[in-house]
Amino acid sequence: MAGDRSADSPSIPEPVVRVAAIAAGGSLGTLARYGVERAIAPSELGFPWSTFTVNVVGSFVLGMVVTLVVERWPPTRFVRPFAAIGFCGGFTTFSTMMVEADQLGRHGRAGTAAVYLVASLIAGVAAAALGMAAARGRLLPRPGAPSLPDPDDIGPLAGASGRRRHPGRAR
Repeated sequence: MAGDRSADSPSIPEPVVRVAAIAAGGSLGTLARYGVERAIAPSELGFPWSTFTVNVVGSFVLGMVVTLVVERWPPTRFVRPFAAIGFCGGFTTFSTMMVEADQLGRHGRAGTAAVYLVASLIAGVAAAALGMAAARGRLLPRPGAPSLPDPDDIGPLAGASGRRRHPGRAR
């Protein structure tokens, strides 16, 4: 039948398609970053607003996309490579941030460089958290909602008293 694929029909291996998805997302992310950098006029030896903007927006998008892919959407093989690795990887730029901070410092603007680095870190983490909250449909915790699971909770390995047993330790 015309719709059946035989064992002899050529197919593209999944790793190749995954790399193509990453490349396509990366191309779009890089073009989007270029657009933002053209739209936000840089000031000479001033605060690098365009790079700051793409890194904070990229952190928000990454937090949202990864949360949607992991917690909300049905499993898919290519959304995360395309959007998270490709688009967000091409859109955000750690290396440019470091070069700009170095240039600011070399031109006597060490204070601006320090503010840029600290603000980028704080705003990036906050944006990622906001993206994750937005993907979950809430920007504020719901009253009475259970807290996030403790990643260090070892569950059944904990004793009846709630104390953790450590292998190799005498009681």
